[in-house]
Amino acid sequence: MNDVLLPQTSSNCRFCNFNQWIPAGVRVLNAAVNYNPFSVTVGNTNMATSLDQGSITRYSQMNQGYQTVTLSGSNGYIYLQKPVYIGDGMTTVAIINAASGLDVMAISDTACATNSFSACIRVANLAYYSGPINVGLGNLVFSSVPFRDVTSFSRVSAGNYTARISRPQNPGNTLLSVPVNLNANRIYTLYLMNWNPSSDAIQTFLVEDRRG
Repeated sequence: MNDVLLPQTSSNCRFCNFNQWIPAGVRVLNAAVNYNPFSVTVGNTNMATSLDQGSITRYSQMNQGYQTVTLSGSNGYIYLQKPVYIGDGMTTVAIINAASGLDVMAISDTACATNSFSACIRVANLAYYSGPINVGLGNLVFSSVPFRDVTSFSRVSAGNYTARISRPQNPGNTLLSVPVNLNANRIYTLYLMNWNPSSDAIQTFLVEDRRG
């Protein structure tokens, strides 16, 4: 019998990107577990005052170049200040757990060609405590995705799927099954996060965007 912690249900964030394209657009995702909500600024822009784990902001336009990301608590305590490069495209800044406590990483939100019958999906492993993870989606398999890795987009038929999360060492043992609805002409990022500091405590966060 496998001792697997009961995961939380997945979250969906549809049409987070109300603007289809923003040059140097930035949003922030909090994927760090075991912390209170953060106040987040990027450069001089206040992105959130209480960003909880598993929450994402809308895009805000920045100046291209290095911008300092500041994470602070409700009492003003600064957890982290780190420069992140913002390109001329769109970027998700992810707050993640790290050996030092906290870190941030920039994820380029590139486009993917879709049509009235297809969608695109990629996987981002932000689960610090879990190591490499497999994600199966019908016949599509994202194999052994390491922590901090973001896969390329894959185009699939629009429709309903079940995302099955497993470990590369034991792909037959599904840690988590999550229903996923992929709409046509949309692109998706399936973020993998921990919901407590345990290797099997994995949750998913599906973000839907429009491009073009």
